[in-house]
Amino acid sequence: MTRKPDEEPDLKLVEELIFAPKGLALQRFSHSETVTGRTPDFRVLRKGKLAAFCEVKSPRDDWLDNQLDVAPPLELVGGLRPDPTFNRVARHVEKAATQFDAVNADLAVPNILVFVNHDRASHFGDLRETLTGMFHAEGGERFETMNYISEGRLAEPKKRIDLYAWIDGRKKRVQGYLFNEAVPARVTGICELLGLDASKIRH
Repeated sequence: MTRKPDEEPDLKLVEELIFAPKGLALQRFSHSETVTGRTPDFRVLRKGKLAAFCEVKSPRDDWLDNQLDVAPPLELVGGLRPDPTFNRVARHVEKAATQFDAVNADLAVPNILVFVNHDRASHFGDLRETLTGMFHAEGGERFETMNYISEGRLAEPKKRIDLYAWIDGRKKRVQGYLFNEAVPARVTGICELLGLDASKIRH
């Protein structure tokens, strides 16, 4: 039986760490609202006016736990499989892009995608590598690794999202931000909205 995590704590954590400190309110979509396709999680409001949209994704890897849940006593579980991290992140980005397009197809306001990560083997560097196609070494070197994802399946979807944030769900802290820098004016607007300094954000 596949586990169904409770996303409510993650939604509250995103509000507490990113939006509430800047005086921004989050408003959920009601069931009665008619939109094309699925909607993102929130409207972001500043002084009652729409300032952005926000979608929250909660990456986790319950592959082994799910096997243990159904295995008879003393039975070995596990096995070999390809590393799913980059494909999982890419899948979340693709889905979020369609959710944003359902309500903000003309990009009238910024789209913000926040990851609250629960996978112990994943970190902010995985998000950056998935989106840029480059592994960023500690010494500053960059090595092409995931270009087939970043410039392939994500070439168009990633353009629909203006800001990516990665929260460590276990330590409950923001681990990093990543901008879509295609439109510098939008980067400036998001920095002003969230109190960020683009010059201090690693790319």
